[in-house]
Amino acid sequence: MRFSRGDIVRLDLDPSRGHEQTKRRYAVVVSNDWYNAHCNLTMICPITSTDNGYPLHVDLGEQQVFAQDADVDVIHGFIQVEQLKALDLNARRALYVGRLDADTAKHVTELALACLM
Repeated sequence: MRFSRGDIVRLDLDPSRGHEQTKRRYAVVVSNDWYNAHCNLTMICPITSTDNGYPLHVDLGEQQVFAQDADVDVIHGFIQVEQLKALDLNARRALYVGRLDADTAKHVTELALACLM
């Protein structure tokens, strides 16, 4: 399945190392459709439930999720922009569970670009 910028997915982040997020968790797709189609990779930012007050954490607010295997109907958390990574979402068994509102998706994209420039 191909995902689009702003999609919320549930995926397996293991194996991980050091300070990287682990386990099966939610993440936000930040790469554009061209990248996702041509690279066989997708850039994501994981979501954490812990508010550490980091300037690169974007408050998700309350986000409705739609996956049948999700153990909740609504997720709360913080998008970890500093954990931006490119992954093969098919190998990571990613499932679409929802979509960010346009303003939050734009803010996450702007922060990710600021980290790279």
